[in-house]
Amino acid sequence: MADSVGEVMGESRPVRHRIRSGVVVAATLCVAVLAGCAARPPLPDVGNQSPVDRSGYRVLAGVEQLYVLGALTGDAIEVRDGTDVVGGGTVDRLGSLAVRGLQQGRTYTVLNVTSGDSRPARILRADEHPPQSFYDSTVMHEGLNYIPMRDGITLAATVRPPLGLSLADGPFPTVIEYSGYQVAAPGDPLLNKLGGLFGLPRDPMAPGGETDVGSLLVRLAGFATVSVQIRGSGCSGGESDLFDLPTNLDGYDAIETVATQPWVSNGIVGMVGISFSGFSQIGVAATHPPHLAAIAPMSFTGNLYEVAHPGGIFNDGFGSTWMAERVANARPAPDPGALPYANGLVATDAQCRENQKLRLQTRDGNDLIRSNELFTDIYRRRDFPGWMRQIRVPTFASLQFDDEETSSYAIQSVSGLLGANDRVFLNLSSGHHRDAVTPDTITEYFEFLDIYVARRPPEPKLLVNLVSDIIFGTGSAVPRFPDTVFMPLEAARARVEARPRVRLLTELPSGSAEGHNPGARWDVRVPTYPVPGSTEQTWYLGPQGALRSVPPSVDATASYRPDVVSRRHDPGPAVVDDPERFVWTPVAADASLGFVTAPLDQDVVVVGPVGARIALSSSAADTDLAVTVTEVRPDGQEMLVGTGVQRASMRHVDADRTTATRPALTFDRVEPLRGAGTVDVVPVQVMPMSHVFRAGSRIRIVVAGVNGDRERWTFDSVDPADRSTVDTVHLGGATPSSVTFTVAPLGPAPAERLPCPAAAKPCRVWTPAGNGG
Repeated sequence: MADSVGEVMGESRPVRHRIRSGVVVAATLCVAVLAGCAARPPLPDVGNQSPVDRSGYRVLAGVEQLYVLGALTGDAIEVRDGTDVVGGGTVDRLGSLAVRGLQQGRTYTVLNVTSGDSRPARILRADEHPPQSFYDSTVMHEGLNYIPMRDGITLAATVRPPLGLSLADGPFPTVIEYSGYQVAAPGDPLLNKLGGLFGLPRDPMAPGGETDVGSLLVRLAGFATVSVQIRGSGCSGGESDLFDLPTNLDGYDAIETVATQPWVSNGIVGMVGISFSGFSQIGVAATHPPHLAAIAPMSFTGNLYEVAHPGGIFNDGFGSTWMAERVANARPAPDPGALPYANGLVATDAQCRENQKLRLQTRDGNDLIRSNELFTDIYRRRDFPGWMRQIRVPTFASLQFDDEETSSYAIQSVSGLLGANDRVFLNLSSGHHRDAVTPDTITEYFEFLDIYVARRPPEPKLLVNLVSDIIFGTGSAVPRFPDTVFMPLEAARARVEARPRVRLLTELPSGSAEGHNPGARWDVRVPTYPVPGSTEQTWYLGPQGALRSVPPSVDATASYRPDVVSRRHDPGPAVVDDPERFVWTPVAADASLGFVTAPLDQDVVVVGPVGARIALSSSAADTDLAVTVTEVRPDGQEMLVGTGVQRASMRHVDADRTTATRPALTFDRVEPLRGAGTVDVVPVQVMPMSHVFRAGSRIRIVVAGVNGDRERWTFDSVDPADRSTVDTVHLGGATPSSVTFTVAPLGPAPAERLPCPAAAKPCRVWTPAGNGG
């Protein structure tokens, strides 16, 4: 899950903090510093890390789990509740074992059966936080630090003052970026960016570009940052649990520790970041750290199941590769998959080396998700929508309708976020995952941080404006000054809180993938989401490929053979600076069904969820459906608007919660189709979208097999490669097939059509399907 700022800044010309004439000096320094060390060095030899005795034997008790460290390889461990053995295992080659699934607040006996050592361990409760003295005891300095957590694990955290200053110049308003990417790497991110101008490889000791929001961008605006490495990655201790309770509570402890530092103004901190360091904020904020002032998550995820198994189908593209990369990053350094800075430090930094000891206990998250195809406790424990409803601090959140990585499914959860408190401000925009940071949003982003974290009147961010071409690409719009600039703090806060809380930024001609952002053509504010006054508009699939607003008067059918192979593409690695441009190809005539409206006589503005009901019979007991929405323009070009997928056997819904645009799919059971002669209704949740279908264009619905309509997602389909399955869609009678849109009353749209293609909206020449649509 990559970051627009880092990827754009990494290709752009240098700038030096405050003094423009310092550019040449900085660039020259960058070359001198990086030329000899930028290339990734060979992995260091740290020798055999297996314990040779039990002198370091210890047991750390956490929340619902405990860790054994310093044992001998092969030691047998039992965790006993009275006389009952409730957990245990064999110690790994690094002398460690993790035991999970233990009861909060209960005391167990941990017995090393091999050595005879027996000791009690009380499992922590999630709601019992350390005393203030625990946080006060840690003194943090500029550069790399190690912060103790409540269970004895330490996290790597790199402190950086505002650009051009030192901690002695503080106190400063301070924000935390909390991520499993290369976030706590102590190298200089600015020099790393400058080195890129000269074709130098990235410095393995510098933060990754996907974390530039915290390591660079906010420092340009006068904030100090603390880049905190999630447990089980980099130089942090523990084993990776990916958003289970320990990760969220670590965030609580990190916030409370940073807030006590003398260089932090007001004794409060905020959280910032995009993607990984965006959705980490959601879980942490739900734990309610007392000194958390505000959060500003970008491009975060909603329900993890919807990314891992959209429509009940395993996402073996981005979802799988992202998880596989996290598993590789959790390998004990030195290792080719470990984060580069940990590989660089593990030979010389004793704490970083010690913090690798639990890494072999990391579960294979990719295998765990693949094997849990139903909505099980694995996903319930990582309840991002539930956490959103618990957030009490001011929140400035940004999501994209066309997000090719985490998708727009997260937008389905934002009503809960908006309902959490009345200081949640939400940007919903067109564009890619990396288009969360734009000239349209950056002004209000810093306005928000000034008011709620810095507790100061909003200031012009002159340096940000000075380098806007670097941040957003040459030719991009220049961020404006906030309309609250020079206002007293209370007046500025009152103006911000009087605005409608949802900002819709749509009609984006180009964005991060194109290298520049001219700004959204349509900027509308509404009080909440979905847009008040929205209506449902249903279109019925009909014979000869017709799509009409009334159901067909007679029963009819149309059939196709799903082709899940020929349009399947390689989505590439999950974290990538410059993904290959997605080529959206047509579906073979016999592999899909198309349905198109007559040319529209007026604009149709769709903002929100879209639901489909496909009346289906199949020659197979199970099949996978893709329902794709496109715009066929008067010039014959077809623009991709949105898509949704659904495994037919996962079609069960909660009828009490289902609406035409929001089928409440439960994903808790498998119900095979009932046979070729029987019609089953398969609901499909098409991802929330924002699009103007202009007068003269036609709306098109394509029903086909999966693969080929998502830039970074591919699917492990049940449909055979030999195309032997025949799917039949029923078009009328007692079970008509239909698609229902959410039509928003937003007023006249900009008259000019988007270019084709536009940001995150690929185009192709319209090719009718075999049924005529």
